[in-house]
Parts: sequence; C-alpha cells; structure tokens
Amino acid sequence: MKKIFFSLFLVVALLALIYLGCQSGNNHDNQKVVIPVTLGKVEKKEISIPIRTSGRLNPKTQIKLSFKTGGIIEKIYVDRGSSVKKGQLLASLNLAEIQARFNNARNGYLKAERDVKRAKNLYRDRAATLEQYQNARTAFDVAQSNLKIARFNLERSVIKAPYRGKILRRLVEVNEMIGAGHLVFVFGSTENRWVVKAGVSGRDVVMININDKAQIKFDAYPDKIFSATVSEISEAVDPVSGTIEVELEINDAGLKLVAGFIARVDIIPTKKNLYTLIPIDALVEGEGNIAFVFTAEGDKAKKIKIRIAHLFKDRVAVDAGLESIEHVVTDGAAYLNDGITIKIID
Repeated sequence: MKKIFFSLFLVVALLALIYLGCQSGNNHDNQKVVIPVTLGKVEKKEISIPIRTSGRLNPKTQIKLSFKTGGIIEKIYVDRGSSVKKGQLLASLNLAEIQARFNNARNGYLKAERDVKRAKNLYRDRAATLEQYQNARTAFDVAQSNLKIARFNLERSVIKAPYRGKILRRLVEVNEMIGAGHLVFVFGSTENRWVVKAGVSGRDVVMININDKAQIKFDAYPDKIFSATVSEISEAVDPVSGTIEVELEINDAGLKLVAGFIARVDIIPTKKNLYTLIPIDALVEGEGNIAFVFTAEGDKAKKIKIRIAHLFKDRVAVDAGLESIEHVVTDGAAYLNDGITIKIID
C-alpha cells in the first residue's frame, strides 16, 4: 500500500512539474520544483563475493591408454567422443610377430617341462646327477617366466576400456608403426565424479581455498544449479590465458552429463570482507563497475560516485564511495539531478 501511495504521489508531482513547464518564463522562474523520494539504509556487512568465471566439464578420472608392446596398428574401433562400456575393445596391433613370440615361448615351456620330468625320473633312478636335475629345473623356471611375459605382451597388444566412459582424444591411425607405451587414447571414466576446470585471475585465486563451495550451470540444464566443491588449485599461471586453473568437483550430478559441456561458475569463498550494501533501486546510471547514487543533504539531492564490487538480486555490494553515508535515495532516484530539491516520504 505504501508503494502504491508513493507512486501516485510521484505521478502527481511530475504532472505538476509538466504544468509548471508550460507556464511563462517569469512564472517558471518563481516556481520551486520538489521531487518526492524515499530513502534506503546503507549497511556495513562482512560477506563473500562470488567469483564468476567459466570452464569446461571433464570426467574426474582421465587415463592415458597405450599398448604394452610396439608394432603396427591393425584396427581402431572407436573415435574421439565415442561412449564405451567396460571391457570394450578399442584398438589392436597386428599380432603376427607377437603371436609368433608367444608360440615360441609356449613351445620352449613345453620342452622344458618334459626335460625336467625326465631329469627327475633319471635322478630318482640314480641315472642322472643332482646337478643335472637342478639345471633342468632352472631351465623349466626360466621357460615358465618367458611364457608368462609372452602371454602378458600378447594380452596387452589390444586396448580395452578399463571402465565405462568416453574417448576424449585419439592420437593414432590404422597402419601406423607405434612404440611400446606410445599414447593412443585419452580416456575419461564416467563411473566416477565429474569436474569443471575453470580459470581465475591472480587477484581472485588468493580468495579461494580448497573445499570452498561453488554453483555451476550448463546450457543443457538452464533451470538446474549443480553444487560443487573446490578440489584442486593450480600452483602455476597458464602462460597462454594468464589465469590459474581451479578444479571444481560436482558433488552429485544426478543427471546425464557429457564431457566438454561449457559451465558457468560462481565460486563462493569462505573468506569474507567488509562491504557496504545498498538497495539495487538506488542505482541511477553506471558503466562497468562505476555507478552513481543520490543521497539527501537536508532538502537537496547529492549525487555520489561509487565503485561496485558485486550485484546481487536486490542489493549492491559497494567497496568505495559511501564511507560516511547512512542513507541513499531509492524510489524517485531516476528523476533527480544533483542539487535538486527533494521531499522525503516516510
């Protein structure tokens, strides 16, 4: 009701101002223009200013996949962006040479197995010495180890998905000659948590600590706010972007997410600073982080330049310009000029 009354009062005052403007020059000079206004309280409070940035969604677990042995790539079954299941075949080498080595190791093992059995029987019948039996036993152990190595290399001549996830990068092509351990895929597991990696300025990073809370939004879910926690803070500046990378772990996604989503991030530091808070209705003009408000000095309006630290839904955090001010004009501020006569409405 108070708001409606003030609006009506302001309309009447403006109509009166228009009427006065239509009068003769002499009569106009003798009139006194009075603008009705209401005041809002200026508060001092310690608050956390959210740090706003953007980043990209990634799986928490990223694994570099490669072949245990070198060789020629025979088949690649997936490409970048492919979703895969645990145990799914991703790529394989030409197994001709590797299979031959395995066959040789298996034949050597079978021969050593026969030799050690024969030597054991001869030693038991005193037809062979203990040293001969021990030599046969050693040869068997060596052949057994060689077979295990050959089998392991054969099994690792293919790449399988270690978990359910997504292929983030593919770095080779079919028929390429590749060395042992050379990177083939970058794999991201979607069985674990998701993280957003975002860049912040040096000025902002000093405000952030591990376990600080954050809110994240994706274009795919415009009405959903995902809660997150700061899990890692880089110790170095990215030489390309000039920012410091901060990793934010999403606490409970609950919805389908895809690697590469662009995220809008608000990090809420636990560290608080003292700011001046005013109603957002008090702002009359501004550019960037510089704006203007009016205060009352007696029955006159005074224009004040301020520096904005952050805009909230209904309030403005100010870090300079209102050091000795207790009230600012809210309703009616848009109609004021510096020095104009005002009437304060309770």
